[in-house]
Amino acid sequence: MRSSTLRGQAGFTLVELMVAMSIFLLILVGIFQVFDPSHRAYQTSERKLDVQQNARVAMDTMARQIRMTGYFPENIDTDTANDLSNRIQAASESALAIAGDLDGSGASNAFTFCLDNTGLRRVRGAIGTAASYTCANGQLLAESVTALTFAYFDSANNPIPNPPTAPYNLDGQAFGVAPAFATTTERAAVRRIVIMVTARESVPGQPAQTYTLASDVRLRNP
Repeated sequence: MRSSTLRGQAGFTLVELMVAMSIFLLILVGIFQVFDPSHRAYQTSERKLDVQQNARVAMDTMARQIRMTGYFPENIDTDTANDLSNRIQAASESALAIAGDLDGSGASNAFTFCLDNTGLRRVRGAIGTAASYTCANGQLLAESVTALTFAYFDSANNPIPNPPTAPYNLDGQAFGVAPAFATTTERAAVRRIVIMVTARESVPGQPAQTYTLASDVRLRNP
């Protein structure tokens, strides 16, 4: 009786365990093959959404402030001695410096939008000071931005300059220095600005995700 009882309680043999483990591993591989593409697609979508959101926030900030270019509270009061002009301080195909009370602070400043190797930057500073037109001094608006372009048009929607062959600086005004206004023909004629931002996010071992956003801004204070 005792030997019969022991035989009834015998466990699995090594061969049975190996067969069971092999079947279990095959099932796990099948599950992985089903869910891995979905997981990769989800990660790709998440990265793309991050890139899009990054570019969209930067674009919204630029468009809102550029639209207010030339709003000088100093010109509203009765003291004409403090009146300001020259809403567009400097402009090229890849950077733009404008002036006005663009952030609701109650006072006019210079704002420069530009791109360096760290991303899209906005420089805020005193009008006429060289540091206000130097990209390295700016606040980082968006990382992973690989391209920033501006196109300028007059009231009849003619491009400025015409034709707009890059590189160019309107009225020859460069960045990094205090702007001069001996000639303002091109800068004063600008009524519409088209902005394009391209953001790119690279992940090791994965295809890079890029997103390009455009905004058409008509200036409110000609």
